[in-house]
Amino acid sequence: MKSFNMVVSKKEEVAGKAQYVEQGKIAVFYPLLSELGWENAALNAEKPEDEEGFPVYADNKAQYVFDAILAAIKAQARNKLQPGTATLKDGQSIAETVEALLESNTANRGDALAAVREMLAAFKTWLASTGKKEAVQAAVYSLAANRTGLSLQPAEKKAKFLGYITDFATTLDAEKAERFERPLKALEEAATSGDPLDDM
Repeated sequence: MKSFNMVVSKKEEVAGKAQYVEQGKIAVFYPLLSELGWENAALNAEKPEDEEGFPVYADNKAQYVFDAILAAIKAQARNKLQPGTATLKDGQSIAETVEALLESNTANRGDALAAVREMLAAFKTWLASTGKKEAVQAAVYSLAANRTGLSLQPAEKKAKFLGYITDFATTLDAEKAERFERPLKALEEAATSGDPLDDM
């Protein structure tokens, strides 16, 4: 495994303008493709590294795979940090071996699914508190539980659904807002996406 110092930034208002301000750096480890079983993935002979020191592969397919792995590792590292800082959350650590990296990826997948389940349960409870008819609650909840179905809805229904999700998000405390950030973002994207059938 190789390592690099990942810069952690936070969006702040500076002189009346929103810009990203560095909060610090954290050491992040990543594997070469050869460490993941791609023994034939050769580096570019003329330029084996890019400007940041990351490997450049001779084959475009191998480069695509490496870039995807690196992006996932960076995202995984950011998710382990306390919001807006370069400090790890309690109990979290950056994987330094291939084995630890693979184990943490499996754990993260399970945690992500758990967060979706918890968000849906909290959303269902919140819907009941809105005083809307049960049929309306059921319809809104079914869209939250089926992002594909949500993305196929007419723009008017998507806009109404987005209103529910936005109102729900304002009721969350800081801990829940952080935990539900990804599933809520996914619902927001589905509710603001164009109709895929338009391209048929």
